[in-house]
Amino acid sequence: MYVEIAKKVFQNNIVYRLDYFAGLINALIVILVNISIWKAIYEEEEVLGGIQFRYVITYLILGVLLQTIFMMDEYLIEGKVNSGLVSMDLLKPMNFKAYILSHNIGVLMFRLIMQFTPALIVSMFAFGLLPPFSLLYMFYFIVSVVLGYLVLYNLNFIIWMTSFWFYKTFSLVTIKDAAVTILSGALIPIWFLPEKLVNFIELTPFGSIYYIPISIYLGQVPPNDIILSLIKQAFWIVTLFLLGHILWKSAAKKLVVQGG
Repeated sequence: MYVEIAKKVFQNNIVYRLDYFAGLINALIVILVNISIWKAIYEEEEVLGGIQFRYVITYLILGVLLQTIFMMDEYLIEGKVNSGLVSMDLLKPMNFKAYILSHNIGVLMFRLIMQFTPALIVSMFAFGLLPPFSLLYMFYFIVSVVLGYLVLYNLNFIIWMTSFWFYKTFSLVTIKDAAVTILSGALIPIWFLPEKLVNFIELTPFGSIYYIPISIYLGQVPPNDIILSLIKQAFWIVTLFLLGHILWKSAAKKLVVQGG
């Protein structure tokens, strides 16, 4: 059932072809702008702060591409709660949380095939994207990307659950997006952030979303630390999942729908 839900969402996204092209072009433009900014920062130098320019470029490209496929339907639950349709979903013979996850996986697969892949190919030839550190690191990178997506999904789910208490969650979603963009290393590599801020990020789930996967791809994580990094991601998945589950149980008890 949940596979069919994901397939339907994928097919629905294909219908909007202009959105596909717009998303692809937007990703390439963002990559180009970020490369231009960092070229100005490096000022023709090959190394800055012990980090080679080519590594920064690859980091930025992967950061933008992962953000492209990690985009989710932020207001799906809010729309269902405000319209009262959530009551119909709860009456269906399916798990509501699994339904939401399936819906977003459908979006993920669409973006992975239709936007991430062509943008990745263009980046390899046009922007000098470096290959993975090794085939083994590529395998760990893929595993880490999946874990990073689940970390972000469970973090998002917690924010989405607030729609049972707030009529509009736009402000909370905006704050969350800003925190993820800055603290996850998606916008600025964590290598260049102040030490105190880095120490704070280590205590949060943000670094597990983008920084760990990209660092593994570039070979910046020692072989002995890779498994620990994956365990750290898994820890945040379980922690955020439990928090989201508690909120869901509380929300389901609170839900009152009037009319239809």
